[in-house]
Amino acid sequence: MEKYLNKVMKMRRWVVIAHHVPGRIRLKYKLGLVAQLMQFNLSNVDEVIEQVPAFLSYKLNKSTGSIVIEYDAKLVTPQWVEQLFGESDEQAKQAYFAFAQYLSDQGITP
Repeated sequence: MEKYLNKVMKMRRWVVIAHHVPGRIRLKYKLGLVAQLMQFNLSNVDEVIEQVPAFLSYKLNKSTGSIVIEYDAKLVTPQWVEQLFGESDEQAKQAYFAFAQYLSDQGITP
């Protein structure tokens, strides 16, 4: 799962948390992304979502400028999700590695 860290860190730069309840987070695109949506590679999102067992699905809505990610709140704590998409790169990395370690401890490998 560590090989996805760079992709996650890159993608998180383009979004801010709009709303979050355990199991579901809505992220709004930053203005810089709106101009780049035509070049946005959804296969990167698909690849990350498919490789993380706790991420169940996502919906990208270009008209509202948001993405909704549904996740299994039993596998990943809402705090990790908040940190992953929050402003601090260091907290995002810590949340990423905490989640990866938890999955490893549970015998779950992406």
